[in-house]
Amino acid sequence: MTKLTKAQSDLLGEAAKAEDGAVEAAETAAATAKALIRRGLMISVPKAAGPSRLTITEAGRTTIGEPAVPEGPKARGRKAPGAVTPAAPPKGKIGTIIELLRRTEGASVEAMMQATGWQAHSVRGAISGAIKKDRKLAVTSEKTDAGRIYRIVEGAGA
Repeated sequence: MTKLTKAQSDLLGEAAKAEDGAVEAAETAAATAKALIRRGLMISVPKAAGPSRLTITEAGRTTIGEPAVPEGPKARGRKAPGAVTPAAPPKGKIGTIIELLRRTEGASVEAMMQATGWQAHSVRGAISGAIKKDRKLAVTSEKTDAGRIYRIVEGAGA
């Protein structure tokens, strides 16, 4: 189990309650936010104007939520007939990029660069290689007034 300070737990709880899963970075203590980002519980998403937003990750939601109590055959260590084990969500920087791409508003290369610390060519390479080819996720891009925005299209193969 992940140990959190009260401030970290409060920040994760606040983000989890928000409709978009995010809070303004300007309203948080920098040390608390950095600790949560390092642990993969939140990601920093820059905005064109104003302060960045901190978005809770699935790992962050799992950390503050209560685990479900297993029932039936799984509770005894056996798989239910026909049960499929879901793939584990990617971790690390690739997981961070995937989390950004799965948002309804998508992500720009600049946002992914800031969240990972990578250069633009590394972000594009990760989208092409690790995300599209290896994980078979369909990534679309569209040019907007704010720049090119990338998104994962759920339910479609690459």
